[in-house]
Amino acid sequence: MLFVAVAAISRAPALIVLAFGAVITWLVVEITGRLALAAVDARVTLTPDRIVAGELPVATVEIVNRKPVPLPWLEARLFLCEGVEPPNPAPGTPRGWIDCGFPMRGRERIVVRLPVRVPARGAYAIGPLRLRAGDWLGFTQTERTVALAHEVIAYPVPLAVRDRALASLRPLAETATRRGLVPDPLRFRGIRPHRRGDARKEIHWKASARLRELQTKLYEPATSLDSIFLVNVASYEQYWIQADPEAAELVVSAAAELIRLAAAAGRQVGLVTNGIDNLTHERPRSALGRGPRSLTRSLEILARLGPYAVGAPETVFLRERGRLPWGATLVIVTPRLGQGLANAAVALRRAHHRVLIVCVGDIPAVLGAHLVAHGVSHDVLSHSERSAAV
Repeated sequence: MLFVAVAAISRAPALIVLAFGAVITWLVVEITGRLALAAVDARVTLTPDRIVAGELPVATVEIVNRKPVPLPWLEARLFLCEGVEPPNPAPGTPRGWIDCGFPMRGRERIVVRLPVRVPARGAYAIGPLRLRAGDWLGFTQTERTVALAHEVIAYPVPLAVRDRALASLRPLAETATRRGLVPDPLRFRGIRPHRRGDARKEIHWKASARLRELQTKLYEPATSLDSIFLVNVASYEQYWIQADPEAAELVVSAAAELIRLAAAAGRQVGLVTNGIDNLTHERPRSALGRGPRSLTRSLEILARLGPYAVGAPETVFLRERGRLPWGATLVIVTPRLGQGLANAAVALRRAHHRVLIVCVGDIPAVLGAHLVAHGVSHDVLSHSERSAAV
């Protein structure tokens, strides 16, 4: 303003031109700087949000300039939480965020796809997104933070674990088969037209009245293929002061692969653990169920499980005894087998459960003989099963 006043007083043509140019420059800087991030919308989507550790989900950043004023430059910085990093970071570059920049025309929409890497299992969040732009001449800058937090869950890496299954003691049907020995009247499946020889008590009278034709009830055949996995993350008897993350990681990966194999075979799966959820800091569990929802729930629990336990495995598993379905097959996955856990397995066997212990470490011969004498099956992961599946 002082420069304009001097030009007005002196009335020199050169100063007047310079003053006029300064005013125009100031107006351009002020207006375009204020409008830089006005009417600029941004959103981020993450696909897929359920992956296996080591895979590369893609964060899609969509930025829309809804005003007719173009932007000579715009920078976007997507922040990554600990455990998520760029796919191929150069040495010395930060790993806590990913930058991208570009100019934008008026009313233009730009989509940028940024792959990210999740090397370890767990639950992570991506965000927020910071936008930065400036005036046309580069004198000022303004920035805005878009609050967002997209969660991605990385499942444990599959191991080359073979399937281990025991026939259940349950007389009720747990999976659909084409032909069964005994129908389970507690598991209604549907209706069909009445045929000669069908029992009168099996007629569905309400459906018959609605369809004006006799209908017979259908039940699930009595084939039981259920498995409840008891996952122990405590590697030492003093679980409250000691933890072995590597052993817990191996147990979690082995349990995840066994659950995948059981679900693929059509068995119902459930999960009980003495571990702690890294997000809720509570002990999670998954009820016995069949289908993608039950499998996803179990894998998410294992993905978010930490290496620390809330209690001794024998205490936690015996406490759950009253909530376990009668006769269900129990698969105990543990890094080591102690006397307390062996006694708990025998107690569960006496409670009309088939029990299988899958141990990462070697099982002492005395405990193995004790388990066999009481009808508890046991097995040890071989060296080849501890490697990642190809």
